[in-house]
Amino acid sequence: GIIIRIMDKAFFDEGKADLKNSARQALDKIVPVIKQISNHVRIEGHTDNVPISNARFRDNWQLSTERALAVLNYLLRNASLAPVRVAATGYGEYHPIVSNDTLENRALNRRVDIILIPRFGQN
Repeated sequence: GIIIRIMDKAFFDEGKADLKNSARQALDKIVPVIKQISNHVRIEGHTDNVPISNARFRDNWQLSTERALAVLNYLLRNASLAPVRVAATGYGEYHPIVSNDTLENRALNRRVDIILIPRFGQN
C-alpha cells in the first residue's frame, strides 16, 4: 500500500493527542486523494521509547492510540469516508523505524502513518 507518514511535531503538541490547526490543514490536502480511491485506510500511531505517564495517558500505548483516533475521527468527519473502510491502532514504542538511541531518531519514531491498503480481488 501507500504510506503517508506524519511526524508528531507537525500534528501534536508533546504528550498530547489533540490535532493542531496545521494538522487539520495538512489533512485537508490529503482528503481528496483518499476520497478518490477505494482502498481501506489504516491509521497507525507510534511513539518513541521514552515512558509517558500524565493525567490523560497511562503510557505510550494509550498516547499512540489516541493520536491515531484523532486522525481517524478527523478523516471520518471531513472526508465522508465509510466507517467500514477505516481503522485505527496504536503501537506505542514497539514498531520503531530507527533505533531510539538519539534525540533525532526518537523524533522520527514519533509519528502517525496513514496507510492506504490495496483491496485485492475487488474492482
